Amino acid sequence: MPWVQSILLAPYFAHAQFSAPDVVLGLPDVSNGLPYVEAMRHYARGVAHAFRGNAPAARAEAAAIERLAREADFSALTDAGVPAVDLLDLARQVVLARAAQSSGDLEAAEDAFEQAVAIQDGIGYTEPPHWYYPVRQSLGAIQLLRGDLSGAEDTFRQSLVRVRNNGWALFGLREVYVRAGRPDAAAAVAKRLDQVWAGDREILDLMRL
Repeated sequence: MPWVQSILLAPYFAHAQFSAPDVVLGLPDVSNGLPYVEAMRHYARGVAHAFRGNAPAARAEAAAIERLAREADFSALTDAGVPAVDLLDLARQVVLARAAQSSGDLEAAEDAFEQAVAIQDGIGYTEPPHWYYPVRQSLGAIQLLRGDLSGAEDTFRQSLVRVRNNGWALFGLREVYVRAGRPDAAAAVAKRLDQVWAGDREILDLMRL
């Protein structure tokens, strides 16, 4: 059944979000000729390469995703309600953003994340969502790193409207207020973060948002 591909690729998403790059790059290929699963393996590898600081390797993985989007047949997934082509484009833009981020080109990273956000906003609602995390939080992190405190605040707030109590976005918003010299606002957001975050705080980092 076509939608089973979304289950098969879930470990790639989990490792891309939480695992060290070497772990991600050592994951076995479980695609078995399924192009949607194969594309998201390239996605996870692209993110891992970017986190290792290897932007060229990350861009090569993005190019592999683009090739699959152009050449593979996703009609079965599309007929089953999975917008595979849009999701491949979203994955490619995130990898390109991470690659630009790792090479210090924050402007290019912001542009790519903006395109990724636009794609995600155009994907229909479903539970669980087709894409595993709200990309808007990544855009907010880049805006913050670029010194655009107002833009970052607005972006994180928008993210929290769409995904309430998202610890990643709360962390980013708190960082905005810390850097803006607004201790009361930072403390209020920190209290919310304490209420919703049950995991290891060490993983909260702007570069991984």
